Amino acid sequence: MQTRKLVKEVRMAAPGLSESVLEAIGDTPLIEVEEGIYAKLEYLNPSGSIKARIARYIVEKAEREGLLLPGHTIVEATSGNTGNAFSMVAAIKGYRMVVLMPEGLSTERVAISRAFGAHIEHVGEFYVTEALKRARELGKKEGYFCPAQFDSEWNVEENREWLGKEILGQLEEGGVGAPDALVMGVGTGGTLIGVGQAFREKNAEAKLIAVEPEESCTLLCGESGVHKIEGISDGFVPGIYERHAERLGVDEVYAVGSEEALGAMRWLARRRGLFVGPSSGANLVAARRLKEAHPELKSIVTLFCDEGEKYISEHFPATREVEAEAR
Repeated sequence: MQTRKLVKEVRMAAPGLSESVLEAIGDTPLIEVEEGIYAKLEYLNPSGSIKARIARYIVEKAEREGLLLPGHTIVEATSGNTGNAFSMVAAIKGYRMVVLMPEGLSTERVAISRAFGAHIEHVGEFYVTEALKRARELGKKEGYFCPAQFDSEWNVEENREWLGKEILGQLEEGGVGAPDALVMGVGTGGTLIGVGQAFREKNAEAKLIAVEPEESCTLLCGESGVHKIEGISDGFVPGIYERHAERLGVDEVYAVGSEEALGAMRWLARRRGLFVGPSSGANLVAARRLKEAHPELKSIVTLFCDEGEKYISEHFPATREVEAEAR
């Protein structure tokens, strides 16, 4: 009887027919990963990251604006996840896709874009700065569209109107109420700024905490260095962050060491069953640090942005030492 009831509930929860995988983007779970720390599981989006949202949003807005037409090519500079997401959307909608990314990053993320049919062009080493120049050049040519993720206000708009409101609705429905803080690593800055705007509309006193690698303190001190938290700190201050951070009032920037972030990432997999990437580990470390400094904060929200499958060869080696650590 109990089994039949469970099967019935599962069937009732199943969605109806969908036109494409694009309809599976969004509505990701929000869970309390530790007391007072809530994590939005964005790695469960199609393409394996939060970037599926801006890819769909920007492509469809560009279509409505007449900037992206049948036969056009999308070209974007990325450290990986945005390339995966736009490659997926381009495959569904029939556009050609050129992904410009530096050498020295996750091989899995390169392979995923290729699997979606994208052409990969390696430009520069580790940082996205040279790939950005190339993307801007191509984007000016006839028949090309460059989403410009690091500068586009559409990035901010999506995070405020879609992701931000989605999180607020889940907190309200769960009886948590208005959020006290948002903790988020800065890649483009779109999520911190856009979701931060949505949070501040609900709670003007909500703290906004930016996260970057300790080895590459670009926001804090203008320096850049090699680190292991791929997807954030791409070697420059993004235009979105530069325009909005002071006006919105980002409260603090937390620098998190790569090894500490990787440790938290592995802990999430082994103790919480959340198979996520390094930036998620960094976000959790920073959220814990904020909670310790401000125990009065009852609801700290962070995001787990991409899946661990994208880093298996780099950070999840099958060694006896790692297996012993897990035990």
